[in-house]
Amino acid sequence: MKIYSINKQPNFQGIIPCAKRLQKSDYLISSYISEISKARNFHGDKSVVDLSMGNPDLTPPEMAKKVLKAKVNDLWSHRYNSPKGEGTLFHTVAGWMEKRFGVTINPRKEVMVTSGSSDAVDHIFTAFANSGDKVLVPNPGYSLYDDLITRHDLVKETFDLKPENGYLPDFSKMNTEAKILILNYPHNPTGSFAPLEVFEEAVKWAKENNILIIHDMDNSEVTHTGLKPHGILEVDGAKELAFQVHTMSKAQSMPGFRVAFAVSDEDNINYLLNAKYLSGGSVYVPVQHAAAAALKDEEGFIDKINKIYRDRKNTAINWLRKLGSQANPTDGTYYLWVKVPPEFTSDEFFKYVLHKANVAFTPGTVFGTNGEGYVRIVMSADIDTVNKCFERIEKAGIRFDKPKSELPQEIQNEITKMSDGSYSVEPKSDRDFKEYIQALLNRRSALLGKLPQKFIPKAELELPWNILKDGQSVYLQNVREGKALFGEIQDIRPFSNKTVYRKLASDIKNQWLRKPYPEADILPPYKSTTFYPDAQYFVLRTEDGRIQALANVEVQNDGVMWGRSLNTAPWNQGSNPEIRGSGKAVIARMVSFCLETGNDILKFATNKPENIMLYKSLGMIEDGTRNFNGEIHTVLKFDKTAMQLFLNKYQVNLSF
Repeated sequence: MKIYSINKQPNFQGIIPCAKRLQKSDYLISSYISEISKARNFHGDKSVVDLSMGNPDLTPPEMAKKVLKAKVNDLWSHRYNSPKGEGTLFHTVAGWMEKRFGVTINPRKEVMVTSGSSDAVDHIFTAFANSGDKVLVPNPGYSLYDDLITRHDLVKETFDLKPENGYLPDFSKMNTEAKILILNYPHNPTGSFAPLEVFEEAVKWAKENNILIIHDMDNSEVTHTGLKPHGILEVDGAKELAFQVHTMSKAQSMPGFRVAFAVSDEDNINYLLNAKYLSGGSVYVPVQHAAAAALKDEEGFIDKINKIYRDRKNTAINWLRKLGSQANPTDGTYYLWVKVPPEFTSDEFFKYVLHKANVAFTPGTVFGTNGEGYVRIVMSADIDTVNKCFERIEKAGIRFDKPKSELPQEIQNEITKMSDGSYSVEPKSDRDFKEYIQALLNRRSALLGKLPQKFIPKAELELPWNILKDGQSVYLQNVREGKALFGEIQDIRPFSNKTVYRKLASDIKNQWLRKPYPEADILPPYKSTTFYPDAQYFVLRTEDGRIQALANVEVQNDGVMWGRSLNTAPWNQGSNPEIRGSGKAVIARMVSFCLETGNDILKFATNKPENIMLYKSLGMIEDGTRNFNGEIHTVLKFDKTAMQLFLNKYQVNLSF
């Protein structure tokens, strides 16, 4: 079978012809995401900051996480459950709808749980639309609507939303032969609200023309001023012909939980449930209970995240105005909808900022033809990162009030290449590898005669590209805060300057030994801050300067390289570790060092069963036992083949 990748204009040439619907989609989302991937390859994944995707970086409410953990331990949680949902969430939704919108619903009959808001729209299409039916979608609007329309062999009919009208619909210009109308307020991508009068007009128009309405309120609780947007079910009689859909992805920061709910009258919900039966599946019970806890918001989470997003928006707005934009904060959502500079298309400006400043926005045309001339900027990064992004944009000489024709001709030529796809530079990983090989050769020359041969880079270097280099960044996980972060490995060569050891000793005392960590296992050399000058040390730090892991290698009397004194930070041990991946990162550097210096064997010795399991999972094999201070330790070893296999698995954690 042939394997293909999806490009902007997909070319499907499998042995078995694909369904025609796959060729109807323009794959706009995959196109711009592919461009971001290209930029990461060219400029380094660590360099590119993604402000394009509506993917919250904040962690879910504490109560939601607590309830999730508790329900996972409930044996009844793991059975098949109702596709419609759980009573606990139904009643919570009913109480929330009454409090939030003043709308009374029957919790057992008028609400259904779905796997995200897109899943709700998908099943509504299944329940109410036949092949060839017309669906009215906003332009600009959320692009996934287009894909769902394609999936169901429906026909898209757009209605224009324009800035001069506050991005509000004009029902007098809509096709009355449509089967379904989608409204999305607060609006993605513009962030605009719709007054209650718009929903009153929508309900009146839909009743006259026998049209179903989906009001997708995925950003209903993220607001800039604190003013809450209206929902369509506030209109008398709306329940008969409208669904109001809410997701926990945005305001509750739970996109990975895949949980949302749709509210309508009993008949509509029953049709929706029948549609769900056609595909099967349901939302995991603990997730539904976590959603109920988040919706109750007993800890004031919504107010907290709105302040965070408000501060981020204001920071970005100040920068945009400094750089010549007339942008204003949006009423709702955590998006900014910003005009591109004169003479640029949205796609050109998106690629220009991406490749010159390494900041990813969303080109407005992803949301439809009326998105031309704009980019969407998502506040999915903290204020420090937002500041750094706009500092890069400023440093790159990019302004929002400078026409393309006024840029240097060289830059204009680059923009043309970026736009047509011919722009290319040598990938960052390749550049780094070449520079590192040269650095190793230079290091060899400097170290000859000063260190044992076992610690000196080989004269002829044939190394895999995925070695973990001295000074390279790696991806780690902060599991307590639920976010990724970068760590950096640094070598300390034998017989280094004493100030290096003093600095390391001081950091260990201040970071590892100052506070009591009752569950931590700190090895004796680090408790006494004793370092062996004839050993090679490897230190993993995060960007805040904290030491996450530390180890050394030494050549023993058998002439073999041994890994010694591997210790992770005390906060990474025990029942609630903070950072994951630190120990494995240091081992990856030890393995890489062995390959660089021609040591084909790396051995570890341990008397801890959990360490034996870890080392074996990395590809090490048992190699007898050894007596250390009267205790029998199991010896495990990497050979050269196992080292390379381990690096092949570890390479997904490399950052350039």
